[in-house]
Amino acid sequence: MKKATILCWVLTLLMGLAQAQQAKVAGRVTDANGNPLEGVSVTIKGKSIGTVTNASGLYSLSVVAGESLVFSSVGLVSQEQKVAGNTLNVQLQAINATLSEVVAVGYGQQRKATLTGSVVTLKQEDLMRRQVATASNLLQGLAPGVTVQQQSGKPGADGASIRIRGLGSIYAGQSPLIMVDGVVSGFDAIDPNAIESITILKDAASTAIYGARAANGVILVKTRRAKGKGVQVAYNAFLSKQDATAIPQRTTAIEHMELSNAAERNRTGNPNAFLFSQTLLDRYSSTPANNLDVIDTDWLDLLLTNSGLMQNHNVTINAAGDNSNIFTSVTYLNQQGLIPNNSFQRYDIRFNPDFKLSDKLTVNGVMNINNSRTTAPSTGSPEFIIRQAIGLPAIGGGKYGPGMYGNAGQSNNRNPLAMAEAAGTSVSRVNSMLTKVGFVYKPISNVEVEGYWAREYWVPNGKSFVKNADIYIPNLVTLGYDRVAPWPGSTSLSESYSTNVRTTYLAQATWTKRFGANTIKLLGGAQTEEFTYSGISGSRTGFLNPNQPYLNLGSANINNTGSAYETALAGFYARLNYNYDDKYFVELNGRYDGSSRFSQALDKQWGFFPSASAGWIFSKENFFSGLSDVITFGKLRGSWGVLGNQALPEIYPFAVNFGTSAFPVLRSFLLQSITICA
Repeated sequence: MKKATILCWVLTLLMGLAQAQQAKVAGRVTDANGNPLEGVSVTIKGKSIGTVTNASGLYSLSVVAGESLVFSSVGLVSQEQKVAGNTLNVQLQAINATLSEVVAVGYGQQRKATLTGSVVTLKQEDLMRRQVATASNLLQGLAPGVTVQQQSGKPGADGASIRIRGLGSIYAGQSPLIMVDGVVSGFDAIDPNAIESITILKDAASTAIYGARAANGVILVKTRRAKGKGVQVAYNAFLSKQDATAIPQRTTAIEHMELSNAAERNRTGNPNAFLFSQTLLDRYSSTPANNLDVIDTDWLDLLLTNSGLMQNHNVTINAAGDNSNIFTSVTYLNQQGLIPNNSFQRYDIRFNPDFKLSDKLTVNGVMNINNSRTTAPSTGSPEFIIRQAIGLPAIGGGKYGPGMYGNAGQSNNRNPLAMAEAAGTSVSRVNSMLTKVGFVYKPISNVEVEGYWAREYWVPNGKSFVKNADIYIPNLVTLGYDRVAPWPGSTSLSESYSTNVRTTYLAQATWTKRFGANTIKLLGGAQTEEFTYSGISGSRTGFLNPNQPYLNLGSANINNTGSAYETALAGFYARLNYNYDDKYFVELNGRYDGSSRFSQALDKQWGFFPSASAGWIFSKENFFSGLSDVITFGKLRGSWGVLGNQALPEIYPFAVNFGTSAFPVLRSFLLQSITICA
């Protein structure tokens, strides 16, 4: 018994000595530019004990004094450091700068070398080489497999359509899901100056984690946040001019008449047929154009009188410290069109703060305020007006003086110059504010908990007023001009207001662990999104005073409408990443989504969207070492996934819709009907 007691005391003493020799070492692993590196393997040399760095590049590990730590990862030069204290920060150099980049993926980030899905990332330096008014045009020609088409260049509407790997649907929506700092938003509402990177998820394996909205691909936009130390103020501006291109060569008035006569002879087969007499042709040949009896209108010269100038001014403030980082951006954009009364202006203010409350807790946020105003003619779009001007003959009267417009040689008196200058304008304003508050909490080593609340609120309103322009024709007797009619012949005003609110909640946790040559990363989370819309509109005609465009002054065709709807989305998602020896990679994703746009009664409201992908870096195999000078990095990957698309044309396609209408049944009665559409 006495010997056993002594043995226990000896063992306890030895264990205490061993524990006394162990200490916890912690630090941060960064790249050559000081950016944190996630997923770097940190192991004790000669042992299978280790860990991996988190999203902030941080790690912690219990070691014995004098032991060495080995830092390694794909695409980075391995480094060995001897422990000589409780803190050990390491900077790793990239074998290939591109492979070492950390890119955004669904609800997280990974290094490019370890990706098993199809992902394209564009950095700020790639995006800022071109100066554009709308962010969607930044992608043009920069991402393989992504088609970007700009259908119009008019101010406020020059955004591009984006298609990833062709069309993902015939009946439902075809546009990709846009996520800005983790929140669903519009691409063209973002100030291009505030974008840090854009990541495009193209295949089913990388997008399945977004479930019922991922069928057309996903675009992840990350806005800039403060970095470094101290305060830095930057000013960026550009001035550009837009011109009409591919304008067809115009015929003069006399050329138009001669060609018209030739066409008439060809049409009838009569060599003497004509539309314009020789007397008129002789007068046009011998008399300079006087805008009275000899008219030779250069329609485009009269119409394309706006400057086409676009100017952008941006000021950014980067304020960074040990525990607080704040990025601020203020932008003003003014874009003038090619024709009168066509312009766009936008004010954008962004405020992105980050506060480190402790070593375990960080709070971050986003506040973005955007105000825009678009002005255009109310009787036709700018492109329609320009097309009209291109097609009109030079013999049609354009403008005889201030407020005096010709009939353009048209029986309906429609004059594109009058449409642009005098027939009224449409003004559309949008005020929006995005607010996001989030946190990142690291309760223990290898575990990271993240959550946020976000609310985007935007209020579009439009006002379109159509007023009459005075149409004149020349009077060759008095050598003056006679007013013949107003165009379009009636006045009208329409206004619309709507309120849109999108609220998002998200909570997720990430666990990372390394066992020898095996690295496992597990992500799980839940997300809900609610959207509400309400809108009203009204219109009237019969306005006597063109300088008072107010609805209560309209005397006829009184009309008003209103509508409202709500949608909701809830999802639970998970991802498993497995990495063996930094050569073999497997990724499994899954999302269980429920959407209010599908029928609960028919058990169609919820769906599961899984994906799987795998990768093999064959260039790290021993048998490939002889070709390492020729091929420095080689990887094979494959993927499979199931995606959903809730962007149907109807808000509630499964529900019965009620609409009212009135029509006469007998001469003195009206029957109110209800239309039911299933």
